[in-house]
Amino acid sequence: MDASVDRIAQPWGSRTAYGRHGTWPVRVDTHLADGVRPEDVQRWVQAASILHSDGDAMDIAVKDGHMVGVRGRTSDRVNRGRLGPKDLFGWQANASPDSSPRWSAGRAAWSHATGTPPWT
Repeated sequence: MDASVDRIAQPWGSRTAYGRHGTWPVRVDTHLADGVRPEDVQRWVQAASILHSDGDAMDIAVKDGHMVGVRGRTSDRVNRGRLGPKDLFGWQANASPDSSPRWSAGRAAWSHATGTPPWT
């Protein structure tokens, strides 16, 4: 995530203006956990937002079997790499140690993505 963008003042990020009949430019919004650098990510898992109706495409960052962040996917025709506030920050609830993935409907898919058995 571009640290220069205040996501409270500009929840949708910086403007990316373009000319009439032009193509909306891509912009990859990324947010990683504190202390995690992009090169620390061991795997990016394709996903789509379930926090709202447009289903923005995103990649989930995985390190040591844990979710450590997200980034937008430029190939997505809906968001072209942009992530709104829910997508950019909502992953933190799922990554929280207080969250119990044991009974989550997405546990089997997450275990497949991380290579861990769903019963751990």
